[in-house]
Amino acid sequence: MFASGRAALSVVVLSAVLPGPLGCADIPGKCITAVCWAPVDPSTTTDSTTDTTTETSTDSSTTGGLCGNAVVDPGETCDDGEDCGTGVCNSDEYTGEKHCNAACNGLYPGWCGDQSVQAPEACDEGEGTQTCDADCTLVECGDGVLNAAAGETCDDGEDNSEAYDDSPDQVACNTACTGQAPHCGDGVCQEANEDTTCADCTCGDGIVSAPETCDEGSATPTCDADCTAVECGDGQHNPAAGESCDDGNMIDNDECRNNCTTCGNGIPQPGEECDDGNAIDDDACSNECIKPRLVFVTSSDFKGNLGGLAGADMECGTAGMTADPNLPATAWRAWLSDDTGSPSTRFDTTFTGWYQLVNGTPVAKGWSDLTDGILASAINLTEAGMAPVDPLLAWSNTDPTGAKAGAENCNSWMSAMPLSTGRLGDTTAMNNDWTDLNNAGLNPFTCSASLHLYCFQSSP
Repeated sequence: MFASGRAALSVVVLSAVLPGPLGCADIPGKCITAVCWAPVDPSTTTDSTTDTTTETSTDSSTTGGLCGNAVVDPGETCDDGEDCGTGVCNSDEYTGEKHCNAACNGLYPGWCGDQSVQAPEACDEGEGTQTCDADCTLVECGDGVLNAAAGETCDDGEDNSEAYDDSPDQVACNTACTGQAPHCGDGVCQEANEDTTCADCTCGDGIVSAPETCDEGSATPTCDADCTAVECGDGQHNPAAGESCDDGNMIDNDECRNNCTTCGNGIPQPGEECDDGNAIDDDACSNECIKPRLVFVTSSDFKGNLGGLAGADMECGTAGMTADPNLPATAWRAWLSDDTGSPSTRFDTTFTGWYQLVNGTPVAKGWSDLTDGILASAINLTEAGMAPVDPLLAWSNTDPTGAKAGAENCNSWMSAMPLSTGRLGDTTAMNNDWTDLNNAGLNPFTCSASLHLYCFQSSP
């Protein structure tokens, strides 16, 4: 009776210390519902009503740890504790996560990521793959699980949308999980968009919108009028890009060559002055299919009373009939300046072909080359192709740029008086001296002297 009374008393005392059923207790801050402290053997307890104790064991294998207290006690290999806030507790049930079993002596044999498919998993490949999400469900756009391995760039779950948003604060993922839903500012024209605050996506509006590759408002050297990049052979004739044609094919011997030029195929086309079919630039037809224009120094010489610029032009026109009988007299201009005009105001300054002597010798290519101060050849042949007689000087009063050089113009080329003077050039020179001789003893010269004229073909 005494012994059994002591045991009963121990149970009472133990129950007072550890509330709940014998051997189970709630630990403060924990929620233990299925796994409790290891069973307590009453023979190991102390009788609080007497100094006499029962036989006590110090072997942890018999006393056991506190499985579930989140501390790995002696005799335990793991202890996750009972934290119902996360759902990861000591358990002998599948939770999807790696966790300690209910006996605290090892891991529960099964979790998402162990590469072993078990209920309720649909797949388990260790991590997200092209066919399996990281939560062991099959890949599906709209499940809210982003799987980059499957090509997803976003996944907002039920919020995935294709609805257009004209000014979103946060753009939803599209229904293919490949990017954002249509929105203003995505560079793509949505035909249903009638919001004037967003681009209307018209080629030529200056805004690149798919499928445009460029949009510069009009044809430019880099962008065709159809908002595609410039490419010879695309059928888009783009003069701004230097194309003189574009027939949309790569046949080189037809009317439009493969470099989108017509010049050089030997067939004169509209806009070409000539086409000799070769690549020699300074011959009778330039590589731009422009005929050369002739220049000569007159075989005759004249005093300063030329009859003004118009009179000088008539003298050049008369001599020009010898240089090229097919040209009208009006095609020629005298290289001469006064207060009424100069070559820079009277000549074709847009000309880009060659100026040549009457024997074909190149002098300069185009107006810009003629007026840069250096000639390829001196203007030292007459309209008949002969060298001029002395003096080898020509009336000019024109500076190297083609503008009026000074006030010395023989009274606007109407005077032959000895006291009148006019500026001149050296017909043997290839530098600036050809038009305005750097010699104060000769330039300016008396208008009573007889000098030559420079004559230029001014039109085709």
